[in-house]
Amino acid sequence: MLDIRWLVDLAAIAEYRNLTKAAEKRNVTQSGLSRRLQSLERWAGASLIDRSKNPICLTKAGEELLATSGEVVARLNETRRAIRDDADERMTAVRFAAPHALSVTFFPKWLPVLQRQVGSLPLHVRSDSLGCCCEALEHGDVDFIVCFVDARTARNGAYGSLPLSKCDSILVGRDKLVPLSVPSRAGEPRHRLDGGSETVVPYLGYETACALGWAIDDAIGRDGSLSRLRRIVQNAQADGLRCMTLLGIGAAWLPLSMTHQDILNGKLVRAGPDHLDVDLEVRVFRANRDLAKRSEAVWREMSAQSMTRRRKSSEPAKMLAVGHSV
Repeated sequence: MLDIRWLVDLAAIAEYRNLTKAAEKRNVTQSGLSRRLQSLERWAGASLIDRSKNPICLTKAGEELLATSGEVVARLNETRRAIRDDADERMTAVRFAAPHALSVTFFPKWLPVLQRQVGSLPLHVRSDSLGCCCEALEHGDVDFIVCFVDARTARNGAYGSLPLSKCDSILVGRDKLVPLSVPSRAGEPRHRLDGGSETVVPYLGYETACALGWAIDDAIGRDGSLSRLRRIVQNAQADGLRCMTLLGIGAAWLPLSMTHQDILNGKLVRAGPDHLDVDLEVRVFRANRDLAKRSEAVWREMSAQSMTRRRKSSEPAKMLAVGHSV
């Protein structure tokens, strides 16, 4: 098997054209350098230096190998530095994972607040599907998951089908899913959930692996007035459903944090009454294992801030604006 040190040895021999000086450069004995050179020659299957000349020089085979090995060694060293830099960054950064919707709506407002609380720590946010976020937490690739949970089930310490029942969590924000539709010319919802002329209401839903989908399916199952819904589209991304809703394809339950400007601008209107809204909590989850000191410090600060804000209010935290932390 080729040892990269042998290639560096060959470069030193070519530079100094003297085994003693090359050995000093490589910080090995001359006999040690000679043994490594012999090993390289066995690997190459040819003599690499002309020992009959003084000063010694490389053979044609040695020159060909040196020309290639110089580039190889340089690229390997560059790759090693990049890997180490990346590993150092991951070890020092506090690593979050979150579904795409939260990465777009919640994190841009929450992270600056968090950094003011914990200091200027490097924070890394991974945006992925919820299932991949959970796998990353389980494998230790991230320290925390930030995700939506159904506020109704969360009050009982349950989180639907999320594999996070044994994880500690902190409430850091609130949002809600609101049934929305494009308006008609008269300003009424084109796709009404509470009556109207449609026999069947086209409904744009979330994929079954999505936590928002579990919350909506639960709400639909509890309300008999929604039996006219026919799901015509499934999408794991809330922003994808928003785009299709804006095109008038159907009604959808969308995060208020993502659609408040659409509502204010009249592009979307409520498709049903307030009681069809689904309250959401934004929670930070951690695995039950020791974290790096920086991550543990961030967890303690988030916990303290959450408890302080709860004590200041006799009511549950209210969502004052889209994506706000509690």
